[in-house]
Order: sequence, then structure tokens, then C-alpha cells
Amino acid sequence: MTACGRRIEVGALRVDVPGRPIERITLNVGPERDGASNVWAGLSPGEARDLALRLLAQVASAEHRTRR
Repeated sequence: MTACGRRIEVGALRVDVPGRPIERITLNVGPERDGASNVWAGLSPGEARDLALRLLAQVASAEHRTRR
């Protein structure tokens, strides 16, 4: 649960396409407290990895600024 009351769920989705199954990493950002604005995304493994690296970079930057 985030500080603003949203729940972020991470999951997986597999679509069985003959000869080429599709794997997706899913993000479901729950609705705001008033029930509006539910967001969902399906990312390829590479897109998910890129997002994870960018999130970690932002975390490191925020932590560095906080330590000053």
C-alpha cells in the first residue's frame, strides 16, 4: 500500500499462442481512495527489467538526496 492509499500489485500473464507463448509482467495500480483511476499495464520481460532498473536508479537518487 502506498502512502496515498493505492495498492500496486505485480503479477504474471501467459497467453498461449500456438508456437509462441506470450509472457507478460503485469502491474495493477489500484484505485484512489475515491475509487477513480485504476491503471493496468502488461510489460514484456525486457520492458519490466528496464522499468525496474529505472525505479532503482530513482530510489538511489532519492536516498542520496535524503542523506545530505
